Amino acid sequence: MKILHIMAYSLDYIGGYSIYCRNLIRNLISQGIECEVLTSNYKRISKKNDYIDSDGVKIISKTYFGNLFGINPMLNILPFLSKHYIDYDIIHAHSYIFFSSIQAALFRKIRKFPLVLQLHGGIQTDAFYTSNLFENLQLLFKKIIFDPVFGRFTLKIPDSLVSVSNIDLQTVLKKFKVKRENNYWIPNGVNTSHFKPLDGVKKRYVTFIGRLSYIKGFDLFLKIIEKIYKKNQNIEFLVVGDGPLEYMLHSFKKRIPIRHYHRVPYEKMIEIYNQSKILLISSRYEGMPSTMLEAMACGTQVVSSKIGGIPEVIKDENYGFLFDINNLREVSEICLKLIGNEKKGITSSKKIREYVKKNFSWEIITEKMIRVYNDLIKAKFD
Repeated sequence: MKILHIMAYSLDYIGGYSIYCRNLIRNLISQGIECEVLTSNYKRISKKNDYIDSDGVKIISKTYFGNLFGINPMLNILPFLSKHYIDYDIIHAHSYIFFSSIQAALFRKIRKFPLVLQLHGGIQTDAFYTSNLFENLQLLFKKIIFDPVFGRFTLKIPDSLVSVSNIDLQTVLKKFKVKRENNYWIPNGVNTSHFKPLDGVKKRYVTFIGRLSYIKGFDLFLKIIEKIYKKNQNIEFLVVGDGPLEYMLHSFKKRIPIRHYHRVPYEKMIEIYNQSKILLISSRYEGMPSTMLEAMACGTQVVSSKIGGIPEVIKDENYGFLFDINNLREVSEICLKLIGNEKKGITSSKKIREYVKKNFSWEIITEKMIRVYNDLIKAKFD
């Protein structure tokens, strides 16, 4: 079986979307499935030709023409698809919001070939939710123009639709009015061999990992930790990421002990999770963040806003804690209670890790994806 993965960003891009694809492709290859990636040469301006990456995956790199709204790389993949689509058993496009996926759907309208579209979150967004002008313009464009026209078209065309969040599959029907069969919920995965508890590492921080933006709720995180610190000044805080709200961090650091890393190499993130007492996810929008599963695999407590696919993982308080973003006092009390109950944390950490290994290891996720491919190929010949 030979699969072409269509991605707006290459596998070496830093972000949950690329991390998911990188791990999926690695595990598919380990099962004897040949994979290639068609992508933009975003931040690889000098490398316009095909190349083999460090994992031995063939990367077909197309010219990058700029970034629409700062998040959507512009590239032209239609000439390649027109010439080579018959070389692949299945074409797998990632995320409906990208220009590359729209082109894949458009070409599928013209030519008959098996197309899988995978959702990585971003379905459930509303305009005017933030107080940041640029983000509001992004969300307004998405609501008024992109979703009703391009989004609906892209979601309607593929033979199979896969989503990391089950609730996003429901939204496709309710919001986009797209009735379709062959929908699959396949959650994010985690490498439980790499992400695991480390001996001798002291848990010190309440931690935020992600883009410092209103969409990721970084402003809420700062308000929450301010409430926590007022009641317990022995707690330290850690922020990993950068973004438009970094200016807010500077003022809070004057009165709260916050350590900040703009970037941490992915292979070093295990140390961040193990140093964290709590991973605090305060996002306004999410699909199913890989940071949540990685932290849980390390036995770290997760406290998260109740949005997207997160409640599909944190089903009850045995596995983590959920809160309403309109009740910041509630989440600060949850964090203080967890920090004050170290014995319970050690016991539940083992249970959390076992739960993740059983349900979200990459071996399990890859097996589910292969079943989707096999179903599609079988339908092609029926």
